[in-house]
Amino acid sequence: MKNIIISVFTLVTLFSTALNGQTTKGKFMSDNAKIGISFSSFGSNSVFRVNELDGASSYDSKSFYSVGLIYVKGLNSFLEFETGLEYSNHKIMVNPGVYSGMDMSPRKAGFSLISVPATLRVNFLKYFFINGGLFLDIGVSSNSPIDSQTGLGAVFGIALKYDFDSGIGVFVNPYSKIHSLLPLADWSNHQRVWESGLRFGVTYKIK
Repeated sequence: MKNIIISVFTLVTLFSTALNGQTTKGKFMSDNAKIGISFSSFGSNSVFRVNELDGASSYDSKSFYSVGLIYVKGLNSFLEFETGLEYSNHKIMVNPGVYSGMDMSPRKAGFSLISVPATLRVNFLKYFFINGGLFLDIGVSSNSPIDSQTGLGAVFGIALKYDFDSGIGVFVNPYSKIHSLLPLADWSNHQRVWESGLRFGVTYKIK
């Protein structure tokens, strides 16, 4: 419960900072801004520790997907701020450790996250952008076999985009994420999730 309270407080603070920093004459939502949706998958989601434990369970990537709402705010001619809300579901294979006292047969497991990004897009050569920044994860699963991923993570990627004259834009965004880079939990040899995949999105320029 304490971690959830801290996460909610961080989420509110994140949005408040973005709103206060970007509001100019009441035009935050409409001046040079875009809204959209995204879908991510087609990659890997590896579970790791900085120092792996001898005889501990190991984890194999299985599958994942994410769906999200996007809000993009132009800051100048080439730089944009992106935030939104994203839901992700991860499936992994658990290989029990030799000291676990459990059935040694691999088994399926999973966990879900709600994420709020705070990233920057650097546009270049008209059809490309580099994106990177931080995001807040809130774990919404119970009885997960891995450590809670609630905390701050980081993302980096590069994208191909196309903006139509109608205001609609599309993009495909290969990326890598590390979840729970700064966990809101016990730091002692904490498990983290390294995710890499393809993100597809459609945006619409607010007029």
